[in-house]
Amino acid sequence: MPVGPWGWAHLLGFGVLLPYAAYRSAARLERGPLPPRARHFQVVLVQQAVFAAVSLAVARAEGIALFPEPAIPSTALALGLVGLLGSLALMHRFWRQTVEQRARLAYFFMPRTAREKRLWAGLALVAGIGEELTYRGVMYTLLLRLTGTPAGAALASAAVFGISHSVQGWGSALATVAFGLGFQGLALVSGSLYLPMAVHVCYDLAAGLAYARYGEKFGYPAGGVGGAAGGEE
Repeated sequence: MPVGPWGWAHLLGFGVLLPYAAYRSAARLERGPLPPRARHFQVVLVQQAVFAAVSLAVARAEGIALFPEPAIPSTALALGLVGLLGSLALMHRFWRQTVEQRARLAYFFMPRTAREKRLWAGLALVAGIGEELTYRGVMYTLLLRLTGTPAGAALASAAVFGISHSVQGWGSALATVAFGLGFQGLALVSGSLYLPMAVHVCYDLAAGLAYARYGEKFGYPAGGVGGAAGGEE
């Protein structure tokens, strides 16, 4: 199928405008005052929900089937579990070093209060589902229609996914490209987005809880490095 106007709008918005906005935000967050963390979680949660709704609407307009009957092969489930445990093991040291080195951006992934942890759980759920819909579902399919090459479509959507996370730092953005490729592989092996969604949600939830634990262990300032408008609400 050719890419229709809604598909082109999706590629422009999520493939160009959103990565550019993330790039601009990265510099601003590195130097400017830190927002209250609970409010930040709320804002990002709403943004992710809106992005997911937009992707669902575009999928419907472009005839992209996102929710087939769930029938995940046991081999795919095993790969998903191995991938999740492996990624957690690999990133464990990075999370710890980020907190020990007092990286300023760690503030945004470190829920400290009970309310913040509830918000983070909601954010992990919405982001894990919504980003898989957007990048592994809609964007990958649109790029596949344009290029006719699964590998090229997977690499391009993973690259955009990584750049869109540049607000977390370029090292983290590069790791996110690798995660994007892994999630796309799980989608192709399992035949649906359900498995990468589940792995993505579990990973994000574990990352936030790990940051919180290391923050408490190593005395990371509750208001963030360099001060905040109010870290605890």
